[in-house]
Amino acid sequence: AVAWEAGKPLSMEEVEVAPPQAMEVRDKILYTALCHTDVYFWEANGQTPVFPRILGHEAGGIVESVGEGVTELVPGDHVLPVFTGECKERAHCMSEESNLCDLLRINVDRGVMIDDGQSRFTIDGKPIFHFIGTSTFSEYTVIHVGCVAKIDPEAPLDKVCLLSC
Repeated sequence: AVAWEAGKPLSMEEVEVAPPQAMEVRDKILYTALCHTDVYFWEANGQTPVFPRILGHEAGGIVESVGEGVTELVPGDHVLPVFTGECKERAHCMSEESNLCDLLRINVDRGVMIDDGQSRFTIDGKPIFHFIGTSTFSEYTVIHVGCVAKIDPEAPLDKVCLLSC
């Protein structure tokens, strides 16, 4: 579901989703939910919005493929995307006082992947922007590995997807 403009109806589109690059994971989203945060940024009241974009951040899915350097996840793992991740390398992630990663903290205006500044979504070659690093209103999405939490495969994805918010 692509948000082409602020406040306009979302449009169901065929989107090309590129393979994951280094330290990225491509997930197949099986369940997603609508949070007020998605609505707020879709309406873009009082914001400088980034459009077109794929919204969504509450979801549950499975790892479809992993990029170079990803060792903690493998295809088939059950996962929840999280918009405030942990790189596990920088000062805040290593601190005993805070885990608010300065690399993967929420950024509503970025719209692209961290490492190369490019989107992994396109329609007819035109980039479609990401939303807070998750973009779960897509059957497949590419997420930085630090923003993916592996969960027990017995956990019901249709229910635990709400925990990713």
